[in-house]
Amino acid sequence: MIRNHLTIALRSFFNGKGYSFINVTGLAVGMACTILLFMVVQHETSYDLSQSNFERIYRVETENIKENHTYPGTYTGMGNALRADLPEAEIIAPVMQTGGRTMAAGEKKFRESFVFADNALFRTLDYTWIAGSPARALSQPGTIVLTRAYAEKYFGTVDALGKTIRVDNAQDLTVTGVVENYRVTTSFPFNMLVSFGTVKQLDPGFDDNRWNGWNDNYQVYVLLKKGIDAAQLTGRFEDVVLKYMGKEMLADKRFKLNRLSEIHYAGNLGGRTANTGLLKTLSAIGVLVLLIACFNFINLSTARAFKRAKEIGIRKAIGSNRKALIYQFLAEAGLITFFAGVISLILSILLLPVLAAALAIPLTLDDLLTPQIALFTLVLLVLTTLLAGVYPALRLSGMAPIWTLKNNAVPRTGQWFSMREGLVVVQFTVSLVLICCAMLIDRQLDFFRNADLGFNKSAIITVGLPDNKPEKLQTLRNELTRSAQIKDVSFSFNSASAESNWMQGMEYREGPKVVQVKSQMKMGDSHYLDTYGIRMLAGEPLKDSDTTNFRILVNEIFLGRIGITNPRAAIGQRVYFGDGNEFATIAGVVRNFHVNSLHQKIDPTLIQIVPNNYYQAGIKLQNENASTASIQTALADIEKAWTAVYPDHLFEYSFLDETLAKAYQSETRTARLIEAATILALLIASMGLFGLATFTAEQRTKEIGVRKVLGASVSSVVGLLSKDFLKPVVLAIAIASPVAWYLMNQWLQNFEFKISISWWLFLAAGLLMTAIALLTVSFQSLRAAMLNPVKSLRSE
Repeated sequence: MIRNHLTIALRSFFNGKGYSFINVTGLAVGMACTILLFMVVQHETSYDLSQSNFERIYRVETENIKENHTYPGTYTGMGNALRADLPEAEIIAPVMQTGGRTMAAGEKKFRESFVFADNALFRTLDYTWIAGSPARALSQPGTIVLTRAYAEKYFGTVDALGKTIRVDNAQDLTVTGVVENYRVTTSFPFNMLVSFGTVKQLDPGFDDNRWNGWNDNYQVYVLLKKGIDAAQLTGRFEDVVLKYMGKEMLADKRFKLNRLSEIHYAGNLGGRTANTGLLKTLSAIGVLVLLIACFNFINLSTARAFKRAKEIGIRKAIGSNRKALIYQFLAEAGLITFFAGVISLILSILLLPVLAAALAIPLTLDDLLTPQIALFTLVLLVLTTLLAGVYPALRLSGMAPIWTLKNNAVPRTGQWFSMREGLVVVQFTVSLVLICCAMLIDRQLDFFRNADLGFNKSAIITVGLPDNKPEKLQTLRNELTRSAQIKDVSFSFNSASAESNWMQGMEYREGPKVVQVKSQMKMGDSHYLDTYGIRMLAGEPLKDSDTTNFRILVNEIFLGRIGITNPRAAIGQRVYFGDGNEFATIAGVVRNFHVNSLHQKIDPTLIQIVPNNYYQAGIKLQNENASTASIQTALADIEKAWTAVYPDHLFEYSFLDETLAKAYQSETRTARLIEAATILALLIASMGLFGLATFTAEQRTKEIGVRKVLGASVSSVVGLLSKDFLKPVVLAIAIASPVAWYLMNQWLQNFEFKISISWWLFLAAGLLMTAIALLTVSFQSLRAAMLNPVKSLRSE
C-alpha cells in the first residue's frame, strides 16, 4: 500500500511540474529560513548553559532606583563586603576588564585587552587545564594564565609555564597556567587572566575598597550554596548599602543578583549581547515565512483539485474509502516536503555564512550538522507535511463521487472559496506588515545617520593614550600638528559622544534651596570644543591652566535643571561636587549635544580640565571630505608621531563616525533581516499568486472564449481576471496598515529621539503591494485573454 501511495505521488508530482516547482521552491525557502533562524535563536539562548554550576552562579548588579536603570558593574568594595557579609555565598569571584595594553613576548607585540581575576574564578567557572594549578595559578602578583590559542600565539607552543609577557614595557607577567580555549557560547571569552594582585602595580591609584563610584568593567560573580534562593537575599544587600554607603543611599541604590543564564542579554565582559526583541522577531519571521509557504501549498492543492475530480470520483466509486485517499494526499504532501527539505538544507549551507556575517554571530557549518538541528529538521518536515497537507487531503477526499463523475469538477462552495481567499489575505498581510516595518526602520536609521548631534563627528580619528603625562602629550601634539593633513588635536577622557561615561553628582545651592543634578562629566583640554565642533552660547572657553580654579562649562539641560533660563545669567555661578564643600565655577554654557546614542535623552553635562583623566586623543583632519589618499597620508603621519612618542606601544585608531554607528548595530541588523524576510515572503506569496492565476485561467478557458466571441476586448478580460486577485490584496492592505502602525509605534518607544509615523508610508507600501500583485497575475491574465477563442472552446 505504501509503495502504491508513493508511486501515485511521484506520478502526480511529475504530471504537474509547474505546480510542483512552485510548492517545492516555496517550501524549501520557508524551511531554510526557519532552520537558519532556529540556529540563531538556539545559539543565542545557549550561552553559559554548559557551566556545571550555572543554576547557582549569579552576577551582582547595581540598580539606580531614581533612574530605573540597572548596571552590570558594581563598586570595587563589593567583593570584600560580600566575603564578610554574605554567608550564603560559597564563592565570591570578582573580575575586572582592562583594554588597550601592549603585550610583548620577545619580538612579538600585540594590542590586547585582558581581565584581572583570582583563583576563585576557576572554582566558579569550568576550565580544562593543560598546565598549572587552578588553586595557585593567580595567587601571586605578576602572574598570568593563557588559553591554548594565546600560548601558541605568543610562544608557539602550549609549553609556556614560566615564560614572561611584558605589559606596556613596564610590568613582567609570568605564565603560571594554560587552559583550553573557551567555548564559543560563553560570556567569558578571556584569553588572558592576570592576578588581581597585579592591579596596583599597573595602576597605583586603584582602590579595591571604593564605594563612591563604579565601573561596568568591574563585576562580581557569586556561587551560592546549594539550596539558597537568590530572591531571599534582598535583605542582605540592603544591609550592605546601610553598612558601607549609609542609610540615605537606600532610596537611590539597590544591589541584586542576576542569573548567569541572563547576562548574555545585558552588558557583559564578553562584548557580545543578544537582543531579546530581535530573537523574538527572528522567531516570528521564521514561523510566518514557513506558514506563507504552507498556505501556498494549500491554495494550489485545492485550486488544482478540479483536474483530479474525476480521479477521486472513480477511486471512490470502485471502493476506495476516505481514509485511503487522505493517506494518498498526505503521501503526496510528504513527497513534496521531502524534496523541499533536501533543497532547504542546501540553501541553509549556502546562506549560513551570509547570515552569520550579517548578525556577527560565530556560526559555522559544524553548527548546522548537529543532532539538535537534525532533530529539528525532522520535526519540521513532519509539521510542514501536516500543515500543508491535512486541509487539502480532508477537502479533496470529502468530495462526493457522483458529483465529480458527472461534472468533472470540484463544487465551488462559498466556504471553500473564502478559505482560499483568506489564506491569500494572510499571506499578503504578513508581507505588507514586513514592507511597512522595513521602510520605517530604514527611515529611523537614516534619522540616526543624519541627525544633528550638536557636534561634528566627521573626519575625526580617535586614538587611545597609554601614557597621559603632560610632557608626553605636548610632544605628541607638536608632532601631530606638523602634518598638513591635521587641523586640531584634543586630549580627553573620551569623545563628545561615547557609550562609556563618567557620572558625577552635583549640587546647586541658592540660599536654603538645594538642587541635586546627576551629570555627565566630559574631561577635555582647551582644544576640546574646536576639535568636536561644540558651540558656545555664553561665557568663554576653558584654558589648560584651569586645573586649579575648577572652572567648568555646562550645557543647556544642566541650566534647566538648576532653574536658570538665561545662559549669561549662569556665568560665575557655583555648583558643588556631591554634598561636599568643593565647588566649581561656571565659566561658560555650551549648546546641547548628544553625549549618548539617540536611544537615550541628553544628560546634564559638564566639561572640565582634568589632565590626569586624559585617555584618548581626538584628531581632527583638515578636510571633512578627504580622499582615500589624503586619509592614508594622515594616518601615516599620525602613526609616525605616535611611534616617536610611544615607541613601545602598538598604534591603533578608529574613526569617530564609525564608532558612533556601532551603537545602532542591533537596529541595522534588524532592518537587514526584515528586508530579507520581506523579499522571501513576497517571493513565496507571489509564486503562489502566480500559480493560482494559472489554474484560474485554465478553469475559465471556456468562459473567456465565449466572452471574446461576444466581443469582449483583451483589456476587459485581463481586468476581469485580475479583479478577483486584487480583492484579497486590498483587504490585506486594510488589515496590515494598523497592525504595522502598532508594531512600529511599540518599536519606536525604545528611542528617546525618533521619527514620526507618516500616513504616506502605508500608502506607498500598499501601492507597491498592489503593483507586485498586478505584475504577478497580469502575465497569465494576458496570456489567457489573447488565446484564440476557437482553441479555447475546442479545448472544452
